[in-house]
Amino acid sequence: MKLQVEKQGTGRQAREGSGWEVAAYSRPHWLEKVNGDLCYAKELDVHVMVAVVDVLGHGEGAHQGAVVLARALREAGGSLQEIYAVLNKAASQTRGCALFLAMLDQKTIEYILIGNIRGWVLTRKDTEALIGQPGIVGKKMFDPVFRRLELSAPTLLLACTDGIKRSFSPAGSPWLWEETGEAMARRVVEKYGIAEDDASVLVGRHI
Repeated sequence: MKLQVEKQGTGRQAREGSGWEVAAYSRPHWLEKVNGDLCYAKELDVHVMVAVVDVLGHGEGAHQGAVVLARALREAGGSLQEIYAVLNKAASQTRGCALFLAMLDQKTIEYILIGNIRGWVLTRKDTEALIGQPGIVGKKMFDPVFRRLELSAPTLLLACTDGIKRSFSPAGSPWLWEETGEAMARRVVEKYGIAEDDASVLVGRHI
């Protein structure tokens, strides 16, 4: 099963083996009908692979780049490194993109975070910002840094594109634990989304 959001709307994906439930909400720039952001999830054995992609710019050109990358994600498999290699090659046919790509299972999150996407992992007691690195996937040669976090349930994972205001932080927001993933993602987009950009939020709940 997969979750894919290329235009305004919600999506949801869950898998018992991985222990993760994933949802997203995305909407385009207020003057555009199509979206250059992409949220995606796919089952891979006992893992769920998730991605948040922000193709540079907005409008039809960015949307066509997102279509190319969605196709690559559907076809990709294997390790996180192998999936990234496929995406990097596909992104070279586009304007380039910022990328959050992660593999989720019962005990760990393995991820890369490139460009201006932000992410956090939350427990009931703590909020940890995911560590990113500068770069544009598909347009500049660099070595992505693969990182791994050990999990303790329950856990929330949030990732957002730069269409979400920098003032947003999930720290100290108890309502995040009270809403469904879809409602949570939509609430963040509607409250903190920048009208002049595509805006997307992906939420993972370790259950």
